[in-house]
Amino acid sequence: MKRCFLGLMTAALLLAASGVYAQNYAPDTYVFDGTNALAFEPAQQLDLSAGGTIEFWVSPDWTGDPGYDPVILSNAGPRGPSYLIAMLRDRDGLAFASGDDEEDVAFDFTDGKMHFVAVSQLPDGIVIFIDGKIAGTSQIRAMPLPSAGVWVGSIDGTANQFRGAVAGLRFWNTAIDQKTLLQFALLDVFDANHPDLKNLTAMSDFANSELLLVEPPVGESAEKP
Repeated sequence: MKRCFLGLMTAALLLAASGVYAQNYAPDTYVFDGTNALAFEPAQQLDLSAGGTIEFWVSPDWTGDPGYDPVILSNAGPRGPSYLIAMLRDRDGLAFASGDDEEDVAFDFTDGKMHFVAVSQLPDGIVIFIDGKIAGTSQIRAMPLPSAGVWVGSIDGTANQFRGAVAGLRFWNTAIDQKTLLQFALLDVFDANHPDLKNLTAMSDFANSELLLVEPPVGESAEKP
């Protein structure tokens, strides 16, 4: 499993952000061929049970029924997934699962384009956004289950593998509002000075097959009380 860390995010870094939108920014992209899922070690920064947001771009690359729902992202262990996001096998929606619970939302992913997805964990459940619009809500919550790893492109590194592209994966420890999600979907969060930048906990570096974790500030533990 691979993992590396971003340097300490300090107030100075936040104040140094330019506030000027990047002109040529495009999310980093990883193409999955059904055999090359990425695996990362479990980390507190990737726990959504106390609230948070996951955002990414996605486009499937299959036509016939693969016989399963390909998994885009999974944080799972011996008691099942803390959270799992899959694309339905007919490319007509997404599934969000936690423990034994699952919620499906409908959306047509068959146009061959990249679509922006965000899942926000609120105190009373989740909201799923697709292309900046609310696609569905549910009382399901990401559960604080033990994690054996985090996988992108598979449920566990080998099963339910995804075919297609995933880009710009970001994790936040707060629920990012709908307007901000859409405004910054195609902007570099550092160059554009994202209003919630202090709450960024992880982001993809797919060029190096890595997931970068933000270390907590000095004097603060990554463990929740």
